[in-house]
Amino acid sequence: MISQIDLEHLAEKIALSMCPGDNIFLIGDLGVGKSVFARAVLRTLGVTGSIPSPSFIVDAVYFAGNNEIHHIDLYRLEGPLHGWQSIGIYDVLDSSSLAVVEWADRLEEGILDNGILINIGFTDDPHLREVVVDDRRLARN
Repeated sequence: MISQIDLEHLAEKIALSMCPGDNIFLIGDLGVGKSVFARAVLRTLGVTGSIPSPSFIVDAVYFAGNNEIHHIDLYRLEGPLHGWQSIGIYDVLDSSSLAVVEWADRLEEGILDNGILINIGFTDDPHLREVVVDDRRLARN
């Protein structure tokens, strides 16, 4: 179990391990800390300025250093997954860009095999979270 500060430190550590084409998939209930984690990753990768939730635009794109970074929020998307192809989510996740995806459990299971799966859960203590990290990048090499 970790605090919000520890969650941010974990996000920073994972961000520093990212290479072109890597994806971070965040799973957890509303208000658990997915956006906190995503913002810490983006800041570590060099994104400056405001980092609003992309829940209404779905895919916020940032450029930092030589990286194109996508912050994707699938919370408001509904309907069949194949319909999402038209907005380019799958293309982003299969590119050399870096991506952080909130509500990634809405993606097809096979897509989640191409990245780092972070499952954040509530605990009995409202200030602590349970975090499970599954680095699936190792399986594709």
